[in-house]
Amino acid sequence: MNGNFLTRHHDHLAAWLGDGKAESLDAFLGAHHESFALVTTDGAILDLETLRKSLRSAGSSQPGLSIQIEEVTSVTPEVHRFLERHLVDGSVVDERVVTAVMKDGLVLSVQETPRR
Repeated sequence: MNGNFLTRHHDHLAAWLGDGKAESLDAFLGAHHESFALVTTDGAILDLETLRKSLRSAGSSQPGLSIQIEEVTSVTPEVHRFLERHLVDGSVVDERVVTAVMKDGLVLSVQETPRR
């Protein structure tokens, strides 16, 4: 995993949430390991199927959304930390520090921490 992968991965998510492009949702979800788990900024733990279900109904829910990935740090070859910044029409609406764990080239686990 590197910054280019992370940027492309989040571009797919932003395209789905912003424009509802189904191929973007497929590309985003296809990068996740079958044992994927997400710890959200609220502390909820979502498996891949739960994430898939929640995202399916979220297409086009955030018009104008873009996601910037910055400050990528490789903790180990499989563990990466980065700043994820959400913008709507150029204004920052959310920031989080994310730690992602990879396995076999796929995203295995993500921990999101809000940044205030």
